[in-house]
Amino acid sequence: MWIFTSDGMISIVRHREETQTFMVRARQPEVLQALFPESEVITTPEADYRYRINVCQSDLIELITDELEDLQYDNFKNNITDHDYHMACGRVWSVMYNYQQGMERLKHPEPKVHTIKPKAKYDPKLEHYKRPGQQARQQRIARSAFPDDFGGCSDNYQK
Repeated sequence: MWIFTSDGMISIVRHREETQTFMVRARQPEVLQALFPESEVITTPEADYRYRINVCQSDLIELITDELEDLQYDNFKNNITDHDYHMACGRVWSVMYNYQQGMERLKHPEPKVHTIKPKAKYDPKLEHYKRPGQQARQQRIARSAFPDDFGGCSDNYQK
């Protein structure tokens, strides 16, 4: 179990050999010293959690109960004073938020929308210009030095 307090994060696991004992582990020894001032912190350089203590089940339950009863803040991250720890908690928050969003997408996938392009409306004026003969005529008109002669096809062109 991971527990994030304002002072640091702890990992709690059941002791492998002593059934009524828990191992409380942390990344910084100060976190364990603050929570369990009368316990000796064991340093294990080769372990992923370098610092740990062994705590009997009843003491751990009492500690967690006391922490909950003393809780006064309404925003966890804003209550963290250590800058680096605050930044780390922000990253944890972000990862878990993205996890939540992914789970929501799996539960409620967005419907796939297929758009169908509407066919162009028939316009007889435009269809007239699509005919090969008309296209050639329009090109002649555009190139003509005398645009009023309609591409050299006008009967009323006067010299």
